[in-house]
Formats: sequence, C-alpha cells, structure tokens
Amino acid sequence: MTEADIYWTFATAYQHGGGFFQALAQAGLKADPGNKRRLLDAFPELVATYGTASRMHRQMRSGAAA
Repeated sequence: MTEADIYWTFATAYQHGGGFFQALAQAGLKADPGNKRRLLDAFPELVATYGTASRMHRQMRSGAAA
C-alpha cells in the first residue's frame, strides 16, 4: 500500500469503525511509518474491512462520505 492508501485506510476506520477500530485508526493516524505498518500487520481485519478494496474506503477517498 502507498502512504496515501494507508492514510485513507486509517481515516476510513476512524470514520466508520466501532470504538476499538476507531482507537486503532487514531493511533495509526498519529504513528510514524514503522508503527503504522506494525498496526496494519497486527490487525489484517482492519485492512480487509477498511482498506483499498472496501467501498467505504473508496467513498471516503473520493469525498462521497465526507
């Protein structure tokens, strides 16, 4: 994933996730690149649900869900 993909994955999880995923996303948005990768690797369901393949991600990125 590109840095933009990672940003939008965390932004989507923050906007649409439950409390736990919102907290992970908030941490990811503040993390340095190495720790962002650690979060994504540790929680593959975050990527599967809110990553580039998800409709929510595409909508957030295009501004449709803003």
